Amino acid sequence: MISRELMVAAINDITTIKNIEMDPKHLALDVYALAQAFSDKEEFKEVIVSVILAIKDVFKDGDIGDDLKYRLEGFKSHHFSSPYPKIPGDEDMRVVYPTYKSTIILAF
Repeated sequence: MISRELMVAAINDITTIKNIEMDPKHLALDVYALAQAFSDKEEFKEVIVSVILAIKDVFKDGDIGDDLKYRLEGFKSHHFSSPYPKIPGDEDMRVVYPTYKSTIILAF
């Protein structure tokens, strides 16, 4: 089980990324969901690092990711692999972000 302190540390690490805005409630819920999916302390820490690197990749290359459709039109989805995918090589995580501003919405 992931401690509250470790989840708060993960949130703090993600929010230190320069030029990023996030909805605090969604970020807390996403980190909580990651803690449920990756309940081993070391795995959770490694997954948070992979999320941070994926967010930074999005900022390096705004064209990265696929355009979404329907009610998510105007958003892109960048898929990436966590360090622990259920199927080796599977892109089991994603960062969803609007194409028009610097807000990042995490999802997996």
